[in-house]
Amino acid sequence: MTSVEFTVTGGEGSPLEFVAALTPACSLVVITDPGGWAQVSQGLAVGQTTTTAIPTRVRVLKCAVLDLRHFPSAQALPPIADVPGELVALHDTRSWDTGPVVQALRGLGRPVVLFTAAHTWVAGVDPSSVLIGWSAPHVVLAVPRGAGEGRVEDVVWQFRELERRRMVSYTALPEPPEPDHDREVKVVVALPGATEGMAGALRPGADYEVWVHVGAHPARLPGDLELRAVLGMSGREVQAEPFVLPADGASPWVSFDVTTPYAAVPWSGELVIYHGVAPVHVQQVLLPVGAGESRARLRHRLSRTFADIGPLASRAASITVLGDRALVAIGADLAWISVKVDCEPPRVSGLDHWYGKEIPAFCADLAALAVRGAALYSRLFPDGAAIPPGAVVTVLGPTRVPWALVYDQPFTDGPYRVCPSVQRFGPFGAGGVVPPRCPEPDHSGNVLCPFGFWGLSRVLEQPAGPLVREVPPRSRPVEVALAVDPGLDRALTQRHVAELMSFLPPESISSAYVSPAELGPALPDMSADVVHLVYDEGVLQPVEIEGWQHRPLVVTTSPAADLVDGFVNQAGAAGVICPEVPVDQGMAGWVSGLLLAALAEGMSAGEALRRTRWEMLGRGNVMGLAYTLHAGADLRLR
Repeated sequence: MTSVEFTVTGGEGSPLEFVAALTPACSLVVITDPGGWAQVSQGLAVGQTTTTAIPTRVRVLKCAVLDLRHFPSAQALPPIADVPGELVALHDTRSWDTGPVVQALRGLGRPVVLFTAAHTWVAGVDPSSVLIGWSAPHVVLAVPRGAGEGRVEDVVWQFRELERRRMVSYTALPEPPEPDHDREVKVVVALPGATEGMAGALRPGADYEVWVHVGAHPARLPGDLELRAVLGMSGREVQAEPFVLPADGASPWVSFDVTTPYAAVPWSGELVIYHGVAPVHVQQVLLPVGAGESRARLRHRLSRTFADIGPLASRAASITVLGDRALVAIGADLAWISVKVDCEPPRVSGLDHWYGKEIPAFCADLAALAVRGAALYSRLFPDGAAIPPGAVVTVLGPTRVPWALVYDQPFTDGPYRVCPSVQRFGPFGAGGVVPPRCPEPDHSGNVLCPFGFWGLSRVLEQPAGPLVREVPPRSRPVEVALAVDPGLDRALTQRHVAELMSFLPPESISSAYVSPAELGPALPDMSADVVHLVYDEGVLQPVEIEGWQHRPLVVTTSPAADLVDGFVNQAGAAGVICPEVPVDQGMAGWVSGLLLAALAEGMSAGEALRRTRWEMLGRGNVMGLAYTLHAGADLRLR
């Protein structure tokens, strides 16, 4: 049998995700992926078959699994035609010819995923086959142009050669199907000891039970989820109950004992479903005392299905804003705080043409912000808040609090000592990799330390809707589409674009002059990974936007807090990054370039914004503390 030629492309994701995307259209997948085989064969006993389900972001792979290395010949194989699974995962062996087994399974209509070594020749490949290899950081996909034999090693070499010539093309994973409906979180009121819920008004000063239930959903979970239901009714202590949401089906009912107020009033409260400390689902609960019917209203959610909340387990703390107060979760501890505070983000002037300041002026800016940030911290957390440095903190709900400005070390107005970390990471400092906590041990007295600011020592995320983990890859490199107000100064606009092009390849950036009135109709046609809106303060107004199919990241040069909900929950953007105060247009191009360069490298949005703040600090600029990430910290462009 002769070797065949291949059509070779690249992709981004895991090899098993491409197996899920390519099957059952491809009846044979030849794959070199030891990690994937370890995942597929987990729990497989020697000489036995098994069935496994592997969750991927495309779909769940249900495989019949057999390791051919455990058998001396094809005749010794156990029956595998009847083993459940939409495809058959086999590990190749050098001891005997496995081709007839593979062809027999394909003849039965069972796609085969054959795990083998990169240098092994595989016979029987044809245009309905695909070979998958790995050339970091890309998955290599090769489709035979005819029938014959081939090996993964050759297609990886061909991919690298095409990549060297910049002739390689890329294949994107399909978007997972949108669920038909959201997972329901139901609240029922019952009499103590009852087996059924009740309707109608509740009696004042009476005891009841509030039952909470997370319903079933077609989207299967990767595994059982340990969750926590928290009920906070007005005038009552917060109650918390752990429960498990199974991979398939609904959760058990969780019960809370409540005593209604003695007055006939609409009694309101909040129900929060936590995964770890992350508030996945928040809804208002209204219990009628004296008259009326029970009602529930969705406030916030980080997931529609609960199937994509695994990364939230890494969060160290959350702040769920509910009007003028917020529910803070740190570990197992829950506490209410008041967020009715008055504190404006930084407004800084007197920057040089490099958008920075010398050390004395920079320290004066930093100290002024530290005084305000320390006062803000003491008002928000009078009893303290032990959130470890370097942690991811989730803030959910609209708020005027500049969380990046919170300063959690004692600092007062007056003489102060400058922490050596200012000299190291500030203007003209040695710089280097910024650690998660201050490397200097002595912070006694009134010490000015940049690590005291939450925006510099933590990763902050303030999502406005369900989290998105990745902007679907469109092309390489990352594409950025600029929409520029023609009313802005043309010289500053050109400088802004030039700043941006100093960080990203010019061919990856497209721009157009679009007036604020024309922006709404123009946005759906911007199919880039990043939509960059260059407009002055107060010019952008809420607009009706047709939904984006590719869910871009929106980056603005002016405050856009009132637009975030429309961009994310109506238009479908993956998130928004914007300043909270007006920013000089030239400086905005520099900041956007720093941020987008980090994202183009593959850094997550949370870390990219934190690194951008530190790079600005290294030039003597504290304005990084005025930027907010209205998205999940794990969001990536690649």
